[in-house]
Amino acid sequence: MKSSIVAAVCAGGALLSAGSASAEVVELDILPGLSVGPTTPYGEGCTYVAVARTRDLSGPRVDIGPSTEGSLMPLEKFVWWFDGYWSSPVILGHKVSLWTPMRTGEHSLMAYETSAGGPTATVTVNPATPIGPVCIVAP
Repeated sequence: MKSSIVAAVCAGGALLSAGSASAEVVELDILPGLSVGPTTPYGEGCTYVAVARTRDLSGPRVDIGPSTEGSLMPLEKFVWWFDGYWSSPVILGHKVSLWTPMRTGEHSLMAYETSAGGPTATVTVNPATPIGPVCIVAP
């Protein structure tokens, strides 16, 4: 009995002293999805998927956020209203977020694990007409 208590205490101590997992963000992409147009594949008012790739398969909180004004992160904005610390999980080394640019021009997103920042992705957004899952981007 005494040896099992000692073993449990040692195992607990080892877990507590183990370093925290790192999900260092190494890459960020904004997928154009079903956007069509003669120039840029990104359109105002259309929703895109932003994907951050991490060095490890799982890990602590990783976020993707706009570096410029004039865009929405609809899922995060909705859930943050209930829980200001919510973040979708890192799954198999990828953090996925929805992003909707609400104005034309250049937009940047940043993926980060800590306040030190991380990789950014910058795209040019043109006027567009969203039709269901398809986005018709004007020149």
